[in-house]
Amino acid sequence: MSTRSPFVGSRPFDTADEAIFHGRAREAAALAKLWRDHRVTILHGPAGVGKTSLLRAGVLPELDASTDSHVLPIGRLAFLADFPLAALPDINPFTFALLASWYPEDSPMRIAGSSIRGLVRKNAGVDRHGDAIPVLAAIDQTDLLFLGSHERDDHRRRFADELVEATAARHDLHLLIAVRTEHLDDLQALLMRAGMPVRHLTRFPLRAFSPSAARQVVSGPLSDTGHPLAASAERLVDELGAGDTAIDPALLQIVCSRLWEEFPRGDGDDDDADRLPKAVDRALGDHCLRSLAAVATAYGEWPSALATWFRQVFGRKPDADGVTEGRRLTRDLPNAVVRALEDVRLLVADRHAGRRRYRLPQARLRPVVRRLDAEAAASVRHERPRLDAAETAFAAGDLDLARRLATAVAREAGADRPVRGAAECLLGTIAYGQGRMERAAEHYETAITVFGSLGDTAHVGMLLAAVGRLKIGSETTEAVSRLRAALTQLPGDTFVKTALAHALWHAGRAQAAIAILDDALSQNGATPEAIRLRGEMLADLNRAEPALRDLDRVNYGDRPSSRAAWFLAKKTCADAEVSGAKELELVDGAGDSGPVLLRVARVLRLEGDADTAAGLAERAVKARRPPLPEHLRKEAERLMAR
Repeated sequence: MSTRSPFVGSRPFDTADEAIFHGRAREAAALAKLWRDHRVTILHGPAGVGKTSLLRAGVLPELDASTDSHVLPIGRLAFLADFPLAALPDINPFTFALLASWYPEDSPMRIAGSSIRGLVRKNAGVDRHGDAIPVLAAIDQTDLLFLGSHERDDHRRRFADELVEATAARHDLHLLIAVRTEHLDDLQALLMRAGMPVRHLTRFPLRAFSPSAARQVVSGPLSDTGHPLAASAERLVDELGAGDTAIDPALLQIVCSRLWEEFPRGDGDDDDADRLPKAVDRALGDHCLRSLAAVATAYGEWPSALATWFRQVFGRKPDADGVTEGRRLTRDLPNAVVRALEDVRLLVADRHAGRRRYRLPQARLRPVVRRLDAEAAASVRHERPRLDAAETAFAAGDLDLARRLATAVAREAGADRPVRGAAECLLGTIAYGQGRMERAAEHYETAITVFGSLGDTAHVGMLLAAVGRLKIGSETTEAVSRLRAALTQLPGDTFVKTALAHALWHAGRAQAAIAILDDALSQNGATPEAIRLRGEMLADLNRAEPALRDLDRVNYGDRPSSRAAWFLAKKTCADAEVSGAKELELVDGAGDSGPVLLRVARVLRLEGDADTAAGLAERAVKARRPPLPEHLRKEAERLMAR
């Protein structure tokens, strides 16, 4: 008998799990065909239905036999924790995370200054006839686009614009986008506002298992294992279904994983008819308590209080329309906590009249929930916090949750130094996102120590560059020192050279900064971030034509600093008119950046609006993220004097 469980429990299936992935053969074949044949395919279904598993263990293996297309790795919108995002300020995190997951071998510097369209084009191949090979690109967990505050609206919009631009420019690009059904309309509206023709959109709904498919899920992996559960597949599905016509895929895996461990032992005094229902009760009850304890810990709730709430709200006879979410609270519990219960497969949600409604994923859960011992939730041993959960929380814009999760990961990492280093790196990035620069530098310094103990020069160099970036403007000498130290770890690295040039620029050494960028680009002329930064500097120095040559070579749409530099250079050399809408966009995007505010002020002064330009110049002098370089202050003072 095999001792390794053929069930994955609460985690999704991965590509390596193809041999134990059952019950979705028809869906995998149909979705693979849609992906190949259509421009944009949207895979949708409720939480826990198995969208990620279908992509990784079903569709990708289905496509492996095909030699007529280039299949990219599954894309994600949450970037990896071990990259210090402060090293690349002012980027679209959605675009960066997606391209980093599609092209993991590319350097962050190449990715940071690239558009989706540009990087797909650069990596596209041709067949033996010289024709473009179709590119199949998937994006999983697209729900992250629709979570978080309105402050991220511009990132969402620009991300959608880039996807649409890429599909319009490359007819050989086929997108597969996975999203929860509750966000299906949001996704389609976002894409269509960006210009996606509705005829290009194809939908593929993924539903829970039918009883026959669920029996395949149980019996398929058990063949040739000699496990007693193999003979009970039909009874197990009937027991879990309890009269439902659909079986929740996540709960089925969780129960099967538990029964694999305990079923052979059984209860010596019970016959099979009694043993199976009791075993299912234990598996479901344990899942409830562990999940409630994990969510309570993550959100600062008392486990027993959360378990009591869950039992009272969902253990009784359900409302006909489910439990409807309120504006901030759902039955006196914060909405964020209730949504987390959906993520751990205790609830499923749909939308009715624009509002979310919650219910249990399986009716068989209700008697288990009704009998929950709420006090036991306080002592149950739940899973260790996972770094990917912290990454997802950060990508969703929930920085407080991301910080709590990453702190727990760092605390419990023990001897796992790579995980500890990545968690400290993410904590630095979270602090950076919250505007706590000193705290961000402290976490990055801790990560430097951890990765340094592993001899990981790549991470050490990247983190030193991030610390150097953080100190630009406030401790310029220290910033230059840190970046020179980064170059000793990564000699000749274009990424670090670009950051060093940025620090020298802020130190007032403009010509030295441009010389470093010239040198970096002479070694690697296809580094978008270096080209972009040089273009900005040249625009500030009134060298408009070479500035435009640089800026027109890169994707600057998501970068307020580069957009402002482009308009400044364009206005300087061509006296181009800037529309009122563009003026507002430039001002709104400037934030508290001294260089960006000054560029916008100069554009408006050239437009003849001296008063507004003077006000923006004054803001530029007072700005702190980052402050205005010393050598540009005279220009700001000139504008302030009108």
